[in-house]
Amino acid sequence: MEINIDNNSSSKYYDEVLSVMSNYKKLINNPNQKVSSIKRQATVLTGISLVFLVIFAILYAMDTTYSLYMYVVVIFAVALVLGIIYYLLINRRINNFRDVSSTKKLIVENDFVEIHIGNEKTRLEMSEIQYILINNYSICFLPVNVNSKMIAVNVKYKDSILKAIGNKSLVVDNSSLY
Repeated sequence: MEINIDNNSSSKYYDEVLSVMSNYKKLINNPNQKVSSIKRQATVLTGISLVFLVIFAILYAMDTTYSLYMYVVVIFAVALVLGIIYYLLINRRINNFRDVSSTKKLIVENDFVEIHIGNEKTRLEMSEIQYILINNYSICFLPVNVNSKMIAVNVKYKDSILKAIGNKSLVVDNSSLY
């Protein structure tokens, strides 16, 4: 079965796909779990760094003779800068994914799943697929081999994909967790 994929995916879809990619090993061990947003994690960690930076900066301003506060302020300042950089890199990666204007096509057969994005092609044999995760915004084909590429499509193609897949035991539907 061949499915033409449109390029109108939201940034939430791409954030979810990046979150699945970053939590790959956890998902292989336990596929029945909710994937938390990687952008949200970066925001929370940056916010925590900011709060502690302000607290220790105030403590240092109250007692400048105690130099330990200054070291802690520097550590949290560095953590804040790294958190902001991490957040910006995530947004840049999402924007790069969204800017792809090539035609996309997903081919699902009994033996394999293949995605074509422009001239690039990624193919996973069904024997190479560990799980097919259905999340809130995405359907991800997780390969057994860590070095293989993962295939992800928007969840709006769920019915067509499930109809075309022969081996239903690979499907893990986590959409009810969101």
